[in-house]
Amino acid sequence: AACGAAWVALGRTLLRGARPSPRVLRRASGEVWMSDVSPKGKAVMDAYKELCSLDSEDPKAVSEIMGRLDSDQKAMMKSLIEVRGGQDRPIENTFPEVGDTVDRLFKKYKMIEQDDEAVTEWRSKMEMGMLKDVQYLIERDQMVSADEEAAKDLPDGADADEAWRLFNRKFGPAAERGEYMGTPTRKEDIMYRFRRLKESLNIDSKVALEILDLDSTPMVVDPLFVRRTYKAMVGCIGEEEALNDIVRKHPGALMVQARNVEEKISQIKTGAAVIGAFA
Repeated sequence: AACGAAWVALGRTLLRGARPSPRVLRRASGEVWMSDVSPKGKAVMDAYKELCSLDSEDPKAVSEIMGRLDSDQKAMMKSLIEVRGGQDRPIENTFPEVGDTVDRLFKKYKMIEQDDEAVTEWRSKMEMGMLKDVQYLIERDQMVSADEEAAKDLPDGADADEAWRLFNRKFGPAAERGEYMGTPTRKEDIMYRFRRLKESLNIDSKVALEILDLDSTPMVVDPLFVRRTYKAMVGCIGEEEALNDIVRKHPGALMVQARNVEEKISQIKTGAAVIGAFA
């Protein structure tokens, strides 16, 4: 059977059979990651729930439950049991592991946040559901930074206001709601991303505003995602070509996953040339 992945609740009520709502927007802090929900992995989950449901430590019952598991399954069980010892245990591996919670994965991400290559590799090991749940925390963390920056009197304040105006022109409803598909889009967030765009692309406000005037789509994603993608482009074709032949013709190209850039660089360049011809 095909393997997948799943979150498993640690709370005693949930472990006794209650199911979380499928409409929950993010994981509860007491849910942990299981990397295998094949029949073999499911057997570990079922055994774990049985252990948690025991009214008292019964060696015979524990032995009977553990006796159903092979060596690999017992290793998975060990990881789950260790989780109950506390999510504050030392982090020795930044990659996702059996038993990780959303909060623990976010802590791991923060340890490598400024290492773009490490983050790109880290993301490649994450299932999409995991990424979405951790991204929620990443973006809320960035909201704090955006608010702190917005409180300062910065010299490019008028340019940041113009970036907000350009964003409103294309994403009016998102600007009014303050979010776009779950990503924060308050004025503070857009101004923050505008400044990170300038830093990531090593450009001034004039060029950044020209890019947003063409297409403000890069303002609806994590600015570090944009930075990783642009760095990958520069690594393939150099900074001048990445900026002038791709981004300044087709800003939406910054939405490509960084790990896919090398494989798709010719397609990205062609698409930018075609779109640029109609600008």
